[in-house]
Amino acid sequence: MLIILDASGSMNNVDEAGVPYIDKAKDAILELVDALPDGMLVGLRVYGHREPNTDPVRGCQDSELIAPVAPIDRAGIRNAVEMIEASGFTPIGLSLQESVVDLPETGPRSIVLISDGEDTCAPPDPCQVAEELFGDLLDVRIESVGFLIDTGSAAEQQLRCIADVTGGHYT
Repeated sequence: MLIILDASGSMNNVDEAGVPYIDKAKDAILELVDALPDGMLVGLRVYGHREPNTDPVRGCQDSELIAPVAPIDRAGIRNAVEMIEASGFTPIGLSLQESVVDLPETGPRSIVLISDGEDTCAPPDPCQVAEELFGDLLDVRIESVGFLIDTGSAAEQQLRCIADVTGGHYT
């Protein structure tokens, strides 16, 4: 499993209780990682965390594998997640392209994509990337999590499409 986390500037928005989206997303990742079985292969890719949202050229290349897919290292992932600061753009398409080399070449594989918005860097179009890279592979699914996204929004449609073309689910 590869978890892809949106750490774009919009993740600094706060919910009705005043909690930043990024903090809620980080908590959700840590809960997921704690619930996974020992020995499961898990990695973490983050986008939007290194470049501010002032330079689209650099910001749209801001996607980093911060925990390689390997037997689960809960402490390592926890430390990596705690260091993430939201700041930049939303290169979902690029992150999906780069995830191809993050995952093992064979066997059942999944991506959990957590985002609060749509790609701000397209092209490449993330739904098209998902279909081209993973659509015909029955053993790679993308599970999209629309984090505090309005029903019917462009962001929901994009994340739903990414999941649908790979046989995954949108939540």
